[in-house]
Amino acid sequence: MLDDNMSIEDLLRFYMGKNTPDRQEFIIDNLKVELDIIEEDTV
Repeated sequence: MLDDNMSIEDLLRFYMGKNTPDRQEFIIDNLKVELDIIEEDTV
């Protein structure tokens, strides 16, 4: 999606604009899941 020739206006339009199929695919491909590490107390 990003390249050196993209203008700031185009970049903002992509991130802030309508939820187009290209935008949906980009978001899905770049999803990150953060898992909380649960520390168990030893009793």
